[in-house]
Amino acid sequence: MAAAWSLREGFRNGPDPEALRRPFFYAALVVFAVVVLAEVGMSLLLGQAAVEPVSAAEATRLGVPLPVFSSLQRPDADPPGAGIGFLAFLDGLLLFTVVMLGLSLIMDLRTYGRVQGIATLIVTLLWVIAAFLTAMLALAKLFLMIGLFVSAPFGTIAYLALWGSFPKGQAAAILGLLLLLKIVFAVLLILSQPKFLKVTGLVVLLVISVLLQVVLGIIHGFLPGPLVSIGDQFWALITVVVALVWALIMLIASIPAIINALRVSGSAGD
Repeated sequence: MAAAWSLREGFRNGPDPEALRRPFFYAALVVFAVVVLAEVGMSLLLGQAAVEPVSAAEATRLGVPLPVFSSLQRPDADPPGAGIGFLAFLDGLLLFTVVMLGLSLIMDLRTYGRVQGIATLIVTLLWVIAAFLTAMLALAKLFLMIGLFVSAPFGTIAYLALWGSFPKGQAAAILGLLLLLKIVFAVLLILSQPKFLKVTGLVVLLVISVLLQVVLGIIHGFLPGPLVSIGDQFWALITVVVALVWALIMLIASIPAIINALRVSGSAGD
């Protein structure tokens, strides 16, 4: 609730519109939109079927029928790389927050008060539903991965065929690019108006996003090869849960804004 209150205070007492350097602000918006699109798009790039870590001959020797082994190598098998894609759940909220802050600087305050509450309510409600359903699916997939991995020998072979090879090099390059873009975004936002640093909710959300991304990179780098996919899936679940909690905070915080807007509208009507 403290974070939500800080966020509302940032909307209400935001930087002076006259002091906003709009070219830097618009550039910051574009950069972070690229971040979110990259997280979604790069997760599709990593969505290729895992390479075959176990040969067909080895699978036959261990007693796995060739049709079963071939089915595990189908192109539409669940891919690795959920951790990067799930960052979009949190960074999407951050992008929405920055957009709303920008609107508060260029719109009439009375109009903004009405738009902000309704827009936040709708967006965060949809976000909560999507994040909750995604978290349930991510949890089920994590249990499946762990269950297969510990069910030697056939389950382990199935796990290795599906998730045994993780594109660590590609993931590291993407995470590095995303981190660079987030640094550029922060610099541009500060150049547009240094008082953005006083918007506690915005700063906290950006720090959480960077921390989740850094930890994801550590997981990719230090876990043994066959376990990277499990670690990636676990951290993807943590990421979407964090996004779910933050969306709930924003949803609750939007209710007083809507009530105030209705009161103002009623007073104007009277």
